[in-house]
Amino acid sequence: MKKVVSLCFIGALGVLLLMLVSSMPRMGDPGSPTNRRVVDRYLEKAEEETGTENVITGVILNYRGYDTMGEVTVIFTGLAAVLAVLGREKRGRVYAYPDRSPVRSSIIVRSAAGFLLPFIALFSLYTVLHGEISPGGGFQGGAVMAAGMFLFAAAFGLWKAGRTVPPRLRFAVEGAAPITFFLVGVAGLLGGGEFLAYMLPRVSAGLQPALRTWLTLLVEGGIGAGGAMIFISVLMALAREEVGGGQAA
Repeated sequence: MKKVVSLCFIGALGVLLLMLVSSMPRMGDPGSPTNRRVVDRYLEKAEEETGTENVITGVILNYRGYDTMGEVTVIFTGLAAVLAVLGREKRGRVYAYPDRSPVRSSIIVRSAAGFLLPFIALFSLYTVLHGEISPGGGFQGGAVMAAGMFLFAAAFGLWKAGRTVPPRLRFAVEGAAPITFFLVGVAGLLGGGEFLAYMLPRVSAGLQPALRTWLTLLVEGGIGAGGAMIFISVLMALAREEVGGGQAA
């Protein structure tokens, strides 16, 4: 009986979705509301209304701020789900198979990784800080930083990577993205504006552009730092091995 009810519910939901899709404007239709109103508004007024030269950043953090806040919350929830299943490694006891191998990684690999990692970190920071005026942003910068740590773990071992970015640090920073979104939103309310408006009407008008820029940078930095730590924590949870006695290494 439960299977029949489930199939009926899924079938009804599928019919509803198909009806909604059939009523949507045709792909690329120049007369659709999105192309006639929304796009023009973004292109013509994004810099003025959001204070960012990069229209995409203005759309993601301002026009679609609630949606982006939901996205970073989903990413953080994904980390919580991974850790609920796999657990977090114990302090100073995170290993992977290559760490216990008697054969060390190639000196060429370690030298190349050691040479590239500072540049990867610098590029990640640049991507986060310049996201409002050029291609980039918090998501991209955080992904670049996490990729650099993946390279570090592959070249020098998961144990050394775990000591370089310890669980205590990751635990403190993993929730930075939703927290900074919330703090900036509350600051807007306390400043006499709206949630996630990046404006504080009660502050002098001459300071508004600088405040908008700094609030945007704060959110970008939170997304970058939190995203990087989330990816690294997922790596640690997935790559570490189990040892005898059922204890996580």
